[in-house]
Amino acid sequence: MTDVMVYVQHLLGIGHVRRMALINQALRDKGMTVAVASGGIPDANLDFAADHVFQLSPCKTADSDFSALVDPNGKTLGDDWKETRKKELLAAFQAMSPKLLLIEMFPFGRRGFRFELIPLFDAAKEAGIPIVCSVRDLLVRKTDIRKTEWMRDTARKYLDCVLVHGDPNLFGFDHSFEFANDLSDLIVHTGYVAPDVDRTVKPDNLHRQGVLVSAGGGAVGATLIKLAIKARRYSEKYKDAIWDIVAGPHFPDDQYESLRHQIPTDDIVLHRFLPDFRDRMSHAAVSVSQAGYNTLMDVLATGTPAVMVPFAEGGESEQTERAEILSEEGVISLLDLDGLSAQSLAKQIDNARQPQRIQIALDGAIKTAEIIADKIKGTA
Repeated sequence: MTDVMVYVQHLLGIGHVRRMALINQALRDKGMTVAVASGGIPDANLDFAADHVFQLSPCKTADSDFSALVDPNGKTLGDDWKETRKKELLAAFQAMSPKLLLIEMFPFGRRGFRFELIPLFDAAKEAGIPIVCSVRDLLVRKTDIRKTEWMRDTARKYLDCVLVHGDPNLFGFDHSFEFANDLSDLIVHTGYVAPDVDRTVKPDNLHRQGVLVSAGGGAVGATLIKLAIKARRYSEKYKDAIWDIVAGPHFPDDQYESLRHQIPTDDIVLHRFLPDFRDRMSHAAVSVSQAGYNTLMDVLATGTPAVMVPFAEGGESEQTERAEILSEEGVISLLDLDGLSAQSLAKQIDNARQPQRIQIALDGAIKTAEIIADKIKGTA
């Protein structure tokens, strides 16, 4: 028997996996066993920090507009695949026999997977175990109110708890979910899920060197990566420094090889993946990235000067909203990709300053583990 079954589905980036891995490790640190059902494309560099990973028939999004689900080779997936996935997921649930089901995002996201998740919820209800949703601080805003109502109604019908990985001292779940008050008895703000990083670098940046450029999972972000490579020659402060460029495990292979052959100097180092990414950030003079949840948490945890360009394609709003709030707080420098040039990016990198410290909780993984342990004890 497994203590916690975790469902996670990454489609474009890997931020969901990174956040869930921190939570999984916190669960294991409290002595709980964790099994993950993963529906994303397998990657040797992805560490779920779980005791067991059950790989479902994998899928990803066809494009940044989330227009369709495709297999690893880009083939559009249909009803037969959905039926297979549903059976695989229910079989995994039966095999794990968990004491608690932890779902990433759904029903506040991943609506396209309700074909397998509603049956999974029904199975968990029949087994009499708690169902807990793990959701980030901000949702992508919906233009169709009926979809938002469906989120609320599904949460009310199935969930025992909604763990929001944010801090109401910055903003609450109601900032992006207008029916939050209808679920107030279910919602618990855990604080942000951030890495536990030793801040060995002095605030004056005397020991920080180089520029770290990253694009999350790399499925999007090619434009930012290319601009950053060009920006080095225009930088007054860092034109002679080492620039580490982390393309990400999902950066298109053809573009990666093209970049690798175009890099003009040995002082620009292209990486597909850095296992010590957070340590590198803690020693970098400046971080340049998109504005995903996890990268922002890395910045907050390491106190690194940061320039961020939010991903905003396909109706995605959460990166921009969160980045705007933290920019107003003096934590990051915020840029818009539209109209951005190598020269203007270089200027922002040169002007990046030590982030202001803000009073928000960054121990969300530990708090989540404590809540889940209590939920399991309550059903023992």
